[in-house]
Amino acid sequence: MAEAASAGNIRRSRFWLYTPFVLLLLVAIAWSVAWFVIRNRADEALDTWLAAEAQAGRQWVCTDRRIGGYPFRIEVACDSLTLNQGAITASFGPVEAVAQVYQPRRIIAEIQGPFTLTDGDVTVQGSWDLLQTSINTSPTGLRRLSLVAEAPKVTVTGLTPEEIATSGQHLELHVRPNPSRMPERAFDAAVSISKANIPVLDRLVGGAEPTDLDADVTLTEAEGIRGRPIVEELERWRAAEGKLDILRLAAAKGPRRVEAKGDLGLDELHRPTGQLTVAAAGLDGLLGNITGNRTGAALLGALFGQNPRSAGQANDGRPPLTPLPPLRLDNGFLALGPFVIPNVRLQPLY
Repeated sequence: MAEAASAGNIRRSRFWLYTPFVLLLLVAIAWSVAWFVIRNRADEALDTWLAAEAQAGRQWVCTDRRIGGYPFRIEVACDSLTLNQGAITASFGPVEAVAQVYQPRRIIAEIQGPFTLTDGDVTVQGSWDLLQTSINTSPTGLRRLSLVAEAPKVTVTGLTPEEIATSGQHLELHVRPNPSRMPERAFDAAVSISKANIPVLDRLVGGAEPTDLDADVTLTEAEGIRGRPIVEELERWRAAEGKLDILRLAAAKGPRRVEAKGDLGLDELHRPTGQLTVAAAGLDGLLGNITGNRTGAALLGALFGQNPRSAGQANDGRPPLTPLPPLRLDNGFLALGPFVIPNVRLQPLY
């Protein structure tokens, strides 16, 4: 009897010894089944979304689509991603998007170039060393979009007579719907570019130093992608009295610095219009380019506090910013206070 009791105790002790491993195996099997169920639902949801986009006129093509990410993520990868909507065609290189199983409304994607966007007349091309995005959504739509790019390069052809080209060292962009201005279909955007090379700015301001830009803006009457040609979309935005509210714009190019705020739009002839409050330092080269002579530059510099001999030093060793009279863009002219700047005519953007 004692031997039988001892054998029973041994069996019970071994049962509890292996129980944690058995439970862990059962949990792993249950999680694996659940992950594959979630994966299949994600695949079906993606097909449903693509079908809904197609009905709305947006044709997305994810070449060689693959879904993975076991055990805790859902990863969707494409060898290339293209979009066709009306006259608009856009294409990217390989794309990989990732969402955590427990946080499906936050999607992180890494996108490779090259990027091309065209409507047949205007073409935007881009490339980069690294581009990552983060998209946060809710049941009602987009909550926040963030983008980070290393060594971005962008060229725009067909919008103006000359090609628009720029490049930079680092780019950050954050976009969200403005919750207090929903009737205006307003979106807030914060963008920063470091070490940007902007040839048109070099010619205007003088000097080949790279430019650092920071801006906080709100764009009203934004409708997103509607498939219209870029020029038609700009005209729709103008006719709807869309505005670009500049809450803060700061630019630094070598010793030259500018800070501005105000609002901009487009007039009936498609020229920029609006008014900005500006503070600046080191703009002697710009004033010379505007007036076309040193005498005019010296006069404007003296009037607006841009005389380098009279400028002090800021805490960082650079000349302090000096407030300028309001900068007005009106009827194709550029004016500082009551003075219309000679040799400057604002051309239509399209």
